[in-house]
Amino acid sequence: MDFQTATVTGATGHLGNVLVRELLRRGKKVRALLEPGDEAPALRGLDVEVVRGNVLRPETLPPVLEGVDVVFHLAGVVSISSLDIEIVRTVNVDGTRNVVEAARWAGVRRLVYTSSVHALTEPGSGGVLTEEAGYDPELAPGDYGKAKAAASRIVLDAVREGLDAVIVNPVYVLGPYDFRLSEIGEVIVLFSRFPVPAGMDGAYDFIDVRDIATGHVMAAERGRKGESYLLSGERMTVREMMRILAGLAGRKPPRIFIPLGIAAGLAAFAPLFEKLTGRRSLLTPYAVHTLGVDFEIRDRKAREELGHDPRPVEESLRDAWAWMMADPDSPKNRPIPPSRPGRA
Repeated sequence: MDFQTATVTGATGHLGNVLVRELLRRGKKVRALLEPGDEAPALRGLDVEVVRGNVLRPETLPPVLEGVDVVFHLAGVVSISSLDIEIVRTVNVDGTRNVVEAARWAGVRRLVYTSSVHALTEPGSGGVLTEEAGYDPELAPGDYGKAKAAASRIVLDAVREGLDAVIVNPVYVLGPYDFRLSEIGEVIVLFSRFPVPAGMDGAYDFIDVRDIATGHVMAAERGRKGESYLLSGERMTVREMMRILAGLAGRKPPRIFIPLGIAAGLAAFAPLFEKLTGRRSLLTPYAVHTLGVDFEIRDRKAREELGHDPRPVEESLRDAWAWMMADPDSPKNRPIPPSRPGRA
């Protein structure tokens, strides 16, 4: 479907602000939902209509959604921390339910919901993960995955009741314009400031935030009603990622890498550490799980139906580094508290 106007919830998050930039580049008129008090350096200088509201306050949503063709619902909390269980569920589940109801009331032509690869039911060891896996909150890994699975079900229930909606399921996000400091952003900042002596074994599927933004637009234009689309990029080991970052920082790469079995034992203490210190840990059981999966994530459906064509992960890392070093509003140059719950 062709569209000219769009609302983006979560517009100041990492993916949100990049999606806004992509929509503007394509000549679309964009309305951005911002929470009251959000200074929004991520949107500074962009020609967007700003409307204040909150996905947890349904009465604020009609002015945000009324009169637009497409709603991109990105607003959510991304966290692997035990400190954020309640807010992860509330924002991702209740907030999605509120946006879906408001979209139905406003009569929007299409809703594109940002779910996650973690919302899909994982296959066994050596298997293949596709969109056919479906959403089961009981089987999804971690509190974040369970919340995203429940929210995806809400969207699909609304589709059965007549809403035109499409779901996208990105893998781990990286790239420039990371104003709110994602976990990978924290690693980049660490490498820029100190020698990093050790890392953790494992690998993960990464995708550039700009390719996810393009995937969202393609899902709005080409996606089939009620369908889900995995957006993956390239699998990379932690060793390789750290080697690249060390090279960009002009430092030696870490020489010690902790086996996943030992990391899992250490991660078991993460909830206690977080409770005692009030700080979020990057080494959690959920993090170890994601780095240790040994199944294939297959994005053939998005490539064939949407034209998904992601760039190499090394290019994304280099661009993320360059942006973090150069932008005066980046977390490195305008520090924000580390290990915060992220916004999509």
